[in-house]
Amino acid sequence: MSAASTYRHYPSFTRRFTRSILKQVGLPKKHEKEVFLDLVEDPRTMTSINGEALVLEYWHERQGRIIVPEPSLSAWLQQVSLSKVQGDSFAWPYEFSTISLPTAQLFEGYTIEGVMVSWMQASSLQQRYDDFLRQYGSSFQMEVPASQPEQWLTISIHNPLEPQSTLNPSLLRAAFTPEQLTDFINREAMKTVGLSGMSMNADEQRILNAVIRYVVSLGMYLSAYPESLNSGVPSYMKNKHPSGKGGMPFAQVEYDRHDRELVAAMVSPHSVSPYWRQLRDERFYRGKWKSHRRGSRYQLARKTSYF
Repeated sequence: MSAASTYRHYPSFTRRFTRSILKQVGLPKKHEKEVFLDLVEDPRTMTSINGEALVLEYWHERQGRIIVPEPSLSAWLQQVSLSKVQGDSFAWPYEFSTISLPTAQLFEGYTIEGVMVSWMQASSLQQRYDDFLRQYGSSFQMEVPASQPEQWLTISIHNPLEPQSTLNPSLLRAAFTPEQLTDFINREAMKTVGLSGMSMNADEQRILNAVIRYVVSLGMYLSAYPESLNSGVPSYMKNKHPSGKGGMPFAQVEYDRHDRELVAAMVSPHSVSPYWRQLRDERFYRGKWKSHRRGSRYQLARKTSYF
């Protein structure tokens, strides 16, 4: 189950966005920094999804992790069913992270160039923007609304339907409060896209929906098997990360070979359907689990279908 595979790593939207403007105005690459600083000063950019991506990628480069799931596990996570949940239903190990995906893995028939995931305390949003803008000497003042939920989950991918990504790069992005995420899990459908973005067409929504569902399933897996997440570049990743990210910490996610239920579920016929069962009772949140929000832990379960 751990054969080596090539991976697609999340590429820098900041770089693509900046270079697309260089191409549009006919400037050489030596003006890249100048164009980027103009973007940071532009209120239209900084209050949009593009501006949000600049900030999140900035912090990812400084504090983030590159998560690389084992190939067979990554594919299997797309198939696991989600059961009904209540309350706080999700947890993620890092504030800033990207997920690298096996090259052969498709979402609604499309290749995805990695996923950017942020799981941030809302109270830190203002400071994150302020520090970013201060770093580049921007005079623009970003005002994050004070009435924020406790936490934000933001999931972004480069738009696989964009025919000219070098000239017109775009992101598909969704942002969830904990309450909205619980609603998404229960409905398995996109109810809201988030803030300040162009509306998506049906194909884009379907693709992003599949990616969000995968991220949720991976989060549930890490809740059920926390020991599966370890630091280091995995041996099952053939190719190196492009863009000179050798110094950024990697986190590998392997399947638990010692858990018989998991191994059986991964190799079982389709008549045996695995699903994530939320653990709600307070007895599951004692000892080493006492710091986890109630409802954020899951257990793999299986049900037999006769059809």
